[in-house]
Amino acid sequence: MSRRIGSWWITDFVDGASFTAGRDGVAALVMSSHGSPSGFAVSDGYVSTDDAVDFGKSDLEVFASHACGLLEHTPDNSAGRWIPAFERLHYLLGFHDDSYYSGSSHDPRGSLPAAYSAWLHYSFFGAFDMPVREAWAEANEIVESADVHWAYLRATSPEADTYDERLQAGEPPAPAAGRTFYTARGTC
Repeated sequence: MSRRIGSWWITDFVDGASFTAGRDGVAALVMSSHGSPSGFAVSDGYVSTDDAVDFGKSDLEVFASHACGLLEHTPDNSAGRWIPAFERLHYLLGFHDDSYYSGSSHDPRGSLPAAYSAWLHYSFFGAFDMPVREAWAEANEIVESADVHWAYLRATSPEADTYDERLQAGEPPAPAAGRTFYTARGTC
């Protein structure tokens, strides 16, 4: 299975018999697309929880999507349906329900979490020092309306506690053995 997202091939995240791609050599990726609780759209198809998805086969630690409902968590539809997709991934960031931001671009939803969890820390002498989970919530509280719910699914382990993880210099350890998963959501 191979799907194109702009200049990216979705083979970076989806295993298949006809390829062995492993080019997810970035720490964080933000993708704007449409979605539902069972998956998200790409330019020539759809990636769903039924696909053999391995987020973070090489390096990807944080995958953020603006796809509506991707992390819906209800008694009948747990956000845990994405757990099989976690290879080395630490965080899957998204929305519990619909997201509506309709500005001139989706740039603020990508640049604000990056700013809060990474480069503003170095620019303002540590004044902005937010973990990834807080940066995602803060950015969406600024951009989205109050009827939208941000969400995340987080993998952690005794050797790699991701609760306060930040996007800063240095490679964080991957939660591999003895993993526990947590989900959270809040109002924008």
